[in-house]
Amino acid sequence: MEAKDVKAFFERVAGDWDTMRLAYYDERVIEKMAEVSRVGVNSEVADVGTGTGFVAAGISPRVKRVIGIDNAPAMLEMARSNLGALSASKVDLMVGEILRLPLGDGSVDAAFANMVLHHSEDPTAMLREMARVVRPGGTVVITDEVAHPYAWMREEHADVWLGFDEHQVERYFAVAGLEGHGYEPLGMQ
Repeated sequence: MEAKDVKAFFERVAGDWDTMRLAYYDERVIEKMAEVSRVGVNSEVADVGTGTGFVAAGISPRVKRVIGIDNAPAMLEMARSNLGALSASKVDLMVGEILRLPLGDGSVDAAFANMVLHHSEDPTAMLREMARVVRPGGTVVITDEVAHPYAWMREEHADVWLGFDEHQVERYFAVAGLEGHGYEPLGMQ
């Protein structure tokens, strides 16, 4: 699976994604991201692979500003629609690639990626890029699928990876130069 295939998948399902995602995750993801990242009302954060704006909408009441980044314009259009007035006041949306984020070095306090890592051709490079845009002392938070045997998801959901186990995640974070990493299954089905 190549990046262009992943982008094409999300362009195709943008209008249905908010319903589709309910089978995989819900608002508990937002609670865990906020808890782990320790963001506050003065924080500026990046939502990498923002999709339809689920994380941006959930985290925006807790922070000063959210920058939502996605490579699929159709998903960003859905995000604009879903976010409404938030989009103009606290959330900036922009087109960008996960391996080349359109942000400067150290420009945000935290970077989030929900259900994005398994779509990356190079998870370590993605984590390095997220770390690049986070200020010293900031946080990179990934929520994603645990390792699973469902190979059909490669075709039906453009998954590059079939989730991750704890050792893979720890290795990716370590190789990316990120310290203080942890792994916690949330138990969502």
